[in-house]
Amino acid sequence: MSLSDRQLWDARYRQGAYSERLWPSAYLQQCMPEILAQQAPQRALDVACGRGRNSIYAAQQGFVVDAVDVAAAALAQGARQAFHAGVTVNWRCQNLLGANAGGVWQPHNNYGLIVMFRFVAPSLVPTLVSNLALGGHLLIEEHLQWSGPEAVSGPNNPDFRVAPQSLKEALLSGPQVLDLVDEFEGLVEEPDGSQAALSRIWVRRQR
Repeated sequence: MSLSDRQLWDARYRQGAYSERLWPSAYLQQCMPEILAQQAPQRALDVACGRGRNSIYAAQQGFVVDAVDVAAAALAQGARQAFHAGVTVNWRCQNLLGANAGGVWQPHNNYGLIVMFRFVAPSLVPTLVSNLALGGHLLIEEHLQWSGPEAVSGPNNPDFRVAPQSLKEALLSGPQVLDLVDEFEGLVEEPDGSQAALSRIWVRRQR
C-alpha cells in the first residue's frame, strides 16, 4: 500500500468504519475449541487485524498475539478495546504488501496460530505457511466471488474476492506438508443479518 492508502484507511477508521463489528469471527470461535484441544496456546499472528477483534479474542484464549495492520487509527482503537478487555496484544503498524522504511513485511516467529480474515493477499500465503510452527494452525476467510441471485455483503470489486478453490490451491501447492482440516465455500449469515459469500479454509502444518 502507498502512503495515500494508509491515510485512506486511517480516515475510514476515524470516521467509524467497522465500529459495529466488535464480535470475533464466527469461524475462529468455531475452530478454537479443537485448536486448544490439540495444543496449549502459543504465539499467534493476526494479519490485517483492523480493530483487533480476533486478536483480542485469541489473547483471551491465552495466545501471545502479534496483530499487524496498515492503519494506525485501527490499532489505536484496538489497543483501547484490549485494555478494557484486560488482555495484552502486540500491535504493529506495518505495510503488509509493499516496501517501506523497514522493507517488505516479514513475520519473525514460528506461530502456533495464524489468522487472515477478509484481507485478500495471495502473495502472503507462502510467507504465512512458512512461519507456521510444526503442528500450527492457519485459518483464512475471504469474501468469495459470487454469481448467484442472492444479494451478498462485502466488496463489489471482484479483485477483493477470491475465486472458488483458489485458497486451497494456493495453500496445498507449496513445499510444506499441510493437513486440510476444514474447508467451506458458500453463503453464511452474518451477525447483523446480512448474507456473505465466503471461502474458508483451515490447515495444520505437519512438516
